[in-house]
Amino acid sequence: MLEAFDAEHHDLSLTDISRRSGLPIATCHRLVNELVTWRALVRVQGRYRIGHRLWALGQLSPVRRGLAETAAPYMHDVLFVTQNVVNLFIRDGGEALLVERISGTRPGPAVRQSGNRVPLHASAAGKVLLAYAPPDVVDDALREPVRLTPRTVTDPIRIRAELGKVRSLGYAESSGELAELASGIAVPIIALDGSVLAALGVVAVGAPLNAGSVVPVLKVAARAIARQVQAAGYGLG
Repeated sequence: MLEAFDAEHHDLSLTDISRRSGLPIATCHRLVNELVTWRALVRVQGRYRIGHRLWALGQLSPVRRGLAETAAPYMHDVLFVTQNVVNLFIRDGGEALLVERISGTRPGPAVRQSGNRVPLHASAAGKVLLAYAPPDVVDDALREPVRLTPRTVTDPIRIRAELGKVRSLGYAESSGELAELASGIAVPIIALDGSVLAALGVVAVGAPLNAGSVVPVLKVAARAIARQVQAAGYGLG
Protein backbone atom coordinates (compact mmCIF):
# COMPACT_ATOMS: atom_id res chain seq x y z
CA MET A 1 0.00 0.00 0.00
CA LEU A 2 2.87 2.38 0.74
CA GLU A 3 4.03 1.89 -2.83
CA ALA A 4 1.00 3.90 -3.91
CA PHE A 5 3.10 6.92 -2.96
CA ASP A 6 5.92 8.05 -5.21
CA ALA A 7 7.58 11.25 -6.38
CA GLU A 8 4.59 12.15 -8.57
CA HIS A 9 1.96 10.98 -6.05
CA HIS A 10 2.97 12.22 -2.61
CA ASP A 11 -0.44 13.48 -1.54
CA LEU A 12 -3.26 10.93 -1.89
CA SER A 13 -6.88 10.49 -0.83
CA LEU A 14 -8.12 7.19 0.56
CA THR A 15 -9.73 6.48 -2.81
CA ASP A 16 -6.42 7.20 -4.56
CA ILE A 17 -4.60 4.77 -2.28
CA SER A 18 -7.19 2.07 -2.90
CA ARG A 19 -7.02 2.53 -6.67
CA ARG A 20 -3.24 2.68 -6.90
CA SER A 21 -2.63 -0.22 -4.50
CA GLY A 22 -5.39 -2.46 -5.83
CA LEU A 23 -6.71 -3.05 -2.30
CA PRO A 24 -10.38 -2.76 -1.27
CA ILE A 25 -11.20 0.62 0.18
CA ALA A 26 -12.28 -0.95 3.50
CA THR A 27 -8.88 -2.64 3.83
CA CYS A 28 -7.13 0.60 2.95
CA HIS A 29 -9.17 2.48 5.54
CA ARG A 30 -8.11 0.07 8.29
CA LEU A 31 -4.45 0.00 7.29
CA VAL A 32 -4.24 3.76 6.77
CA ASN A 33 -5.56 4.37 10.29
CA GLU A 34 -2.94 2.02 11.71
CA LEU A 35 -0.18 3.74 9.73
CA VAL A 36 -1.36 7.18 10.87
CA THR A 37 -1.26 5.98 14.49
CA TRP A 38 2.28 4.69 13.91
CA ARG A 39 3.19 8.03 12.21
CA ALA A 40 4.15 6.29 8.98
CA LEU A 41 1.45 8.41 7.32
CA VAL A 42 0.05 11.80 8.24
CA ARG A 43 -3.47 13.05 7.48
CA VAL A 44 -3.72 16.60 6.10
CA GLN A 45 -7.20 17.92 5.27
CA GLY A 46 -8.53 14.47 4.46
CA ARG A 47 -5.53 13.41 2.38
CA TYR A 48 -2.46 11.38 3.29
CA ARG A 49 1.27 11.87 3.02
CA ILE A 50 4.35 9.88 4.06
CA GLY A 51 5.11 10.57 7.72
CA HIS A 52 8.28 11.31 9.65
CA ARG A 53 8.54 7.78 11.05
CA LEU A 54 9.32 6.35 7.60
CA TRP A 55 11.76 9.19 6.91
CA ALA A 56 13.61 8.44 10.16
CA LEU A 57 13.78 4.74 9.36
CA GLY A 58 15.03 5.53 5.88
CA GLN A 59 18.00 7.35 7.37
CA LEU A 60 19.14 4.03 8.87
CA SER A 61 19.48 2.40 5.45
CA PRO A 62 23.05 1.40 4.52
CA VAL A 63 22.58 3.32 1.29
CA ARG A 64 21.80 6.49 3.22
CA ARG A 65 24.18 6.16 6.19
CA GLY A 66 26.95 4.51 4.22
CA LEU A 67 27.08 5.47 0.59
CA ALA A 68 25.26 8.81 0.49
CA GLU A 69 26.89 10.28 3.61
CA THR A 70 30.32 9.14 2.46
CA ALA A 71 29.80 10.51 -1.04
CA ALA A 72 28.40 13.90 -0.02
CA PRO A 73 31.72 15.75 0.60
CA TYR A 74 33.12 14.56 -2.73
CA MET A 75 29.89 15.51 -4.47
CA HIS A 76 30.32 19.01 -3.07
CA ASP A 77 33.82 19.06 -4.58
CA VAL A 78 32.38 18.11 -7.98
CA LEU A 79 29.76 20.85 -7.64
CA PHE A 80 32.45 23.40 -6.80
CA VAL A 81 34.55 22.48 -9.84
CA THR A 82 31.83 21.89 -12.44
CA GLN A 83 29.11 24.26 -11.19
CA ASN A 84 26.54 21.61 -12.14
CA VAL A 85 23.98 19.65 -10.13
CA VAL A 86 25.60 16.43 -8.87
CA ASN A 87 23.62 13.19 -8.57
CA LEU A 88 24.26 9.81 -6.97
CA PHE A 89 22.25 6.87 -8.32
CA ILE A 90 22.08 3.21 -7.38
CA ARG A 91 20.40 0.40 -9.30
CA ASP A 92 17.24 -0.78 -7.59
CA GLY A 93 15.94 -3.71 -9.60
CA GLY A 94 15.21 -2.47 -13.10
CA GLU A 95 15.41 1.23 -12.28
CA ALA A 96 17.95 3.84 -11.27
CA LEU A 97 17.19 5.32 -7.84
CA LEU A 98 18.44 8.83 -7.01
CA VAL A 99 19.76 8.59 -3.44
CA GLU A 100 21.56 11.93 -3.15
CA ARG A 101 21.57 15.23 -4.99
CA ILE A 102 23.89 18.18 -4.36
CA SER A 103 23.25 21.59 -5.86
CA GLY A 104 24.12 25.19 -5.19
CA THR A 105 22.62 28.54 -6.09
CA ARG A 106 24.11 28.70 -9.61
CA PRO A 107 23.50 25.34 -11.37
CA GLY A 108 19.81 25.98 -12.00
CA PRO A 109 16.84 23.65 -11.59
CA ALA A 110 17.35 19.93 -10.97
CA VAL A 111 15.75 17.48 -13.38
CA ARG A 112 15.03 14.98 -10.57
CA GLN A 113 14.81 14.97 -6.78
CA SER A 114 16.19 12.49 -4.25
CA GLY A 115 13.98 9.43 -4.12
CA ASN A 116 13.01 9.65 -7.79
CA ARG A 117 13.40 6.60 -10.02
CA VAL A 118 14.24 6.68 -13.70
CA PRO A 119 14.51 4.02 -16.42
CA LEU A 120 18.02 2.62 -16.77
CA HIS A 121 18.26 3.32 -20.51
CA ALA A 122 17.29 6.99 -20.47
CA SER A 123 19.95 8.81 -18.42
CA ALA A 124 23.73 8.91 -18.14
CA ALA A 125 23.71 7.41 -14.64
CA GLY A 126 21.18 4.78 -15.68
CA LYS A 127 23.34 3.76 -18.64
CA VAL A 128 26.34 3.36 -16.34
CA LEU A 129 24.37 1.11 -14.01
CA LEU A 130 22.93 -0.85 -16.92
CA ALA A 131 26.33 -1.27 -18.58
CA TYR A 132 27.60 -3.15 -15.52
CA ALA A 133 24.36 -4.95 -14.65
CA PRO A 134 23.82 -8.73 -14.95
CA PRO A 135 22.64 -9.92 -18.40
CA ASP A 136 19.10 -10.68 -17.19
CA VAL A 137 18.71 -7.11 -15.92
CA VAL A 138 19.90 -5.76 -19.28
CA ASP A 139 17.52 -8.04 -21.15
CA ASP A 140 14.56 -6.92 -19.02
CA ALA A 141 15.45 -3.22 -19.37
CA LEU A 142 15.69 -3.48 -23.15
CA ARG A 143 12.58 -5.58 -23.69
CA GLU A 144 10.32 -2.54 -24.07
CA PRO A 145 12.31 0.66 -23.44
CA VAL A 146 9.97 3.58 -22.80
CA ARG A 147 10.33 6.82 -24.76
CA LEU A 148 10.37 9.82 -22.41
CA THR A 149 11.29 12.51 -24.95
CA PRO A 150 11.71 12.60 -28.73
CA ARG A 151 15.45 11.99 -28.16
CA THR A 152 15.14 8.93 -25.93
CA VAL A 153 16.90 5.98 -27.58
CA THR A 154 14.61 2.94 -27.53
CA ASP A 155 16.28 0.69 -30.11
CA PRO A 156 17.79 -2.21 -28.10
CA ILE A 157 20.61 -2.67 -30.63
CA ARG A 158 21.66 0.97 -30.35
CA ILE A 159 21.41 0.86 -26.56
CA ARG A 160 23.57 -2.29 -26.33
CA ALA A 161 26.18 -0.64 -28.55
CA GLU A 162 26.16 2.38 -26.27
CA LEU A 163 26.55 0.18 -23.18
CA GLY A 164 29.65 -1.36 -24.74
CA LYS A 165 31.01 2.14 -25.29
CA VAL A 166 30.31 2.98 -21.64
CA ARG A 167 32.34 -0.02 -20.47
CA SER A 168 35.16 0.91 -22.84
CA LEU A 169 35.35 4.61 -21.97
CA GLY A 170 34.34 4.40 -18.32
CA TYR A 171 31.59 7.00 -18.55
CA ALA A 172 28.18 7.61 -20.10
CA GLU A 173 26.53 10.64 -21.66
CA SER A 174 22.93 11.59 -22.33
CA SER A 175 21.37 14.58 -24.04
CA GLY A 176 17.66 15.31 -23.90
CA GLU A 177 16.78 11.65 -23.34
CA LEU A 178 15.37 11.87 -19.82
CA ALA A 179 14.17 15.46 -20.00
CA GLU A 180 14.31 17.89 -22.89
CA LEU A 181 17.17 20.42 -22.73
CA ALA A 182 18.91 18.38 -20.00
CA SER A 183 22.28 16.73 -20.55
CA GLY A 184 24.20 14.45 -18.22
CA ILE A 185 27.52 12.69 -17.74
CA ALA A 186 28.10 9.88 -15.22
CA VAL A 187 30.82 7.46 -14.15
CA PRO A 188 30.69 4.25 -12.11
CA ILE A 189 31.78 4.01 -8.49
CA ILE A 190 33.64 0.71 -8.54
CA ALA A 191 34.48 -1.37 -5.46
CA LEU A 192 37.78 -3.24 -5.07
CA ASP A 193 36.10 -6.47 -6.16
CA GLY A 194 35.06 -4.84 -9.43
CA SER A 195 31.38 -4.49 -8.58
CA VAL A 196 29.66 -1.19 -9.29
CA LEU A 197 28.31 0.42 -6.13
CA ALA A 198 26.64 3.41 -7.75
CA ALA A 199 26.81 5.97 -10.54
CA LEU A 200 28.07 9.50 -9.91
CA GLY A 201 27.01 12.13 -12.39
CA VAL A 202 26.35 15.75 -13.19
CA VAL A 203 23.44 17.21 -15.08
CA ALA A 204 22.93 20.55 -16.75
CA VAL A 205 19.88 22.21 -18.25
CA GLY A 206 20.46 24.29 -21.35
CA ALA A 207 24.18 24.43 -22.13
CA PRO A 208 25.70 21.05 -23.05
CA LEU A 209 28.34 19.48 -20.82
CA ASN A 210 31.98 19.11 -21.85
CA ALA A 211 33.05 15.50 -21.24
CA GLY A 212 36.74 16.41 -21.48
CA SER A 213 36.53 18.65 -18.43
CA VAL A 214 33.79 16.90 -16.45
CA VAL A 215 34.78 13.21 -16.69
CA PRO A 216 38.19 13.54 -14.96
CA VAL A 217 36.60 15.36 -12.03
CA LEU A 218 33.90 12.70 -11.69
CA LYS A 219 36.40 9.84 -11.89
CA VAL A 220 38.61 11.31 -9.16
CA ALA A 221 35.59 11.74 -6.89
CA ALA A 222 34.28 8.25 -7.71
CA ARG A 223 37.59 6.62 -6.78
CA ALA A 224 37.70 8.53 -3.52
CA ILE A 225 34.14 7.55 -2.64
CA ALA A 226 34.87 3.89 -3.40
CA ARG A 227 37.94 3.93 -1.15
CA GLN A 228 36.05 5.50 1.73
CA VAL A 229 33.09 3.14 1.42
CA GLN A 230 35.42 0.16 1.30
CA ALA A 231 37.45 1.38 4.29
CA ALA A 232 34.31 1.87 6.33
CA GLY A 233 33.09 -1.60 5.44
CA TYR A 234 29.58 -0.50 4.57
CA GLY A 235 27.32 -3.23 3.23
CA LEU A 236 25.07 -1.87 0.51
CA GLY A 237 23.18 -4.99 -0.44
